Amino acid sequence: MYTEFSNKNVVVVGGTNGMGLDLVSRLISLNANVIVLGRNIDKPELEEFKPRCEFIKCDISNQDDVEKAFDSIASNYDVIHYAVNNAGVTAPYTEVANLDMGKWKSIIDTNLTGTAHCLQRQIKLISKNKNGAIVNVSSCAGLQALKLQAAYSVSKAAVNMLTQVASIECAEDGVDSYAVRINAVAPGPILGGMNTEENLLQNPERTKRKVSVTAMKRFGTATEVVNSILWLLGHQSSYITGIVLPVDGGFSSGKFN
Repeated sequence: MYTEFSNKNVVVVGGTNGMGLDLVSRLISLNANVIVLGRNIDKPELEEFKPRCEFIKCDISNQDDVEKAFDSIASNYDVIHYAVNNAGVTAPYTEVANLDMGKWKSIIDTNLTGTAHCLQRQIKLISKNKNGAIVNVSSCAGLQALKLQAAYSVSKAAVNMLTQVASIECAEDGVDSYAVRINAVAPGPILGGMNTEENLLQNPERTKRKVSVTAMKRFGTATEVVNSILWLLGHQSSYITGIVLPVDGGFSSGKFN
């Protein structure tokens, strides 16, 4: 399965930790050539990956960083086949009435504007060849409102709409470009990242709430999200574009408590 990734060039934005790094590892195992963009590319745990993929330091909230990163990619690779936009930051829990607008801007600059900027450059590179695809990593918080998470929820809801608009614009071959399929995944509560074992044990009540809002009454795993990303990138989803696929244990289907 997924032989289409062998010897293909794949850009993973936000691939230096958590689910993004799991995706990078999986792509390497599928013999893909992976270009990883991230803010912290000097972490010791990344050393084992460096002989097998390229790391480019990039903070996607910084326009110059994005331009330099993609200029480098365009110069060093004849073709880019696929891309995944996984970079994102979380917001502190606070009511709308008490929002820190500086933190609001920081969330929007990374999760929305940074993703849009990367997407812009990716479309131009990937549309040079047939069968290209892009997946944006959104969140279940972009599908249903979460109280105390206005900045994060709004940023991810906007990513969903960005995905759909871009997918329509890129759905057909052009005069000098090819169609690019663009979809998103919307993970629910996933183990790792914010949900490390240490963090979950520190706040049992919050942990209980995170599980209780899913129909399946459990956390998801990074592997389950990665499987969905690979499916949306690959040939098996060749007639799918513009969807936001919940990978959330049933969270977005309704209320269960």
